[in-house]
Amino acid sequence: MRALFVTGTDTGVGKTLASVSLAAYFSRIKGLSVGVMKPFETGLPLDRTEFFPCDAKSLKDASGSRDSLASINPCTFQKPLAPEAAALEEGKGIDLDATERICRDIVKNHDITIVEGAGGILVPIKENFFFQDLMKKWSLPVVVVARLGLGTINHTLLTCRSLESEGIRTIGVILNDSEGSSDVATRTNPGMLRKYLPVPLLGIMPYLEGFGDGGADLDRLGRMAATNLDVEAIYDGATLRSL
Repeated sequence: MRALFVTGTDTGVGKTLASVSLAAYFSRIKGLSVGVMKPFETGLPLDRTEFFPCDAKSLKDASGSRDSLASINPCTFQKPLAPEAAALEEGKGIDLDATERICRDIVKNHDITIVEGAGGILVPIKENFFFQDLMKKWSLPVVVVARLGLGTINHTLLTCRSLESEGIRTIGVILNDSEGSSDVATRTNPGMLRKYLPVPLLGIMPYLEGFGDGGADLDRLGRMAATNLDVEAIYDGATLRSL
């Protein structure tokens, strides 16, 4: 069995782009049965009469998964907050045991499963329980997504060192060119990170204007992953030691 947890150094760094691109690659190019999960999605937009989990739907479309959207995204919140804060604001409970059972079922029923987090590793899910704790509890290897531009060295090293200190296996780091800039920081950051990271730099996702506006070309995203990322290292690193 294979599975991986996609986290980020912050919110808005490109976790969904990386997750969707990997799901499209593994399903559409490699021909695997791909499971996906977005356990917690907050800040849901209103779609006609109900709030809709856009990230989870993008993952489902990219993977071709037949799992229900309710299984892919069991915990949804309208407020654009950390899950703990959103649950308190909306008067909802979070059942971690039920969410874990869903994840394990998805992993067992697919060749590879991609689980996408929300925000960074120390975003609280419940009181004194953070995404980093979830990764450790679920025993999933991690891919970290970070910005390509200014500020990424500090955030990325802090994230990876924290994961390492907790004994969480990290496959590597994906940099995302979210701004399409060619300044000195974007040119030099990859080399600096290769020098100091305790894990491999898996590649750089190129600037993609308009992602998230709907209608993404999933075949193109799959090809982007194949061209720009070390997809074989990600596939091999996703092998589970236990479940």
